[in-house]
Order: sequence, then C-alpha cells, then structure tokens
Amino acid sequence: EKGETFVQIAEWFNGKGYLSVRGKKFKGNHVHSIVKKRRKRDERFYKKYPEEWSDISFEVVDKSLIEYLN
Repeated sequence: EKGETFVQIAEWFNGKGYLSVRGKKFKGNHVHSIVKKRRKRDERFYKKYPEEWSDISFEVVDKSLIEYLN
C-alpha cells in the first residue's frame, strides 16, 4: 500500500528479525509469492456468487413419537 518494492519489504522483515516458515531470511521473491497467494485467496473469499433457487424440500420426522406409539 505504501508503494514499497518486494525487496524493500523483505529487508524490513529481515531487519525486524522475522524469518520465513523454514527459518530463512526473506527475499523479494518470497514476499511476492506471499502477496500473490493472499490476493488469490481474497479474490475467492470475497467473490460474489449469484443466488440460485431450487425446488428442494425436506421432511422432518420425529422418531421419538413413532417409538412412543409402538
């Protein structure tokens, strides 16, 4: 959001002492991959799907009443 490059972000992480999942220092391509995956996830999560109505119905049967009558 601030307009920083992936390399600058990686340097910030490394400067703060953050390590990757595998315990290594960050590089620009790591940050790019993380951002790319997050964008894909957000696109899927916030995608608006059209409503679809169907003619499905359910019938609920209380089995305790059937056992009571027997």
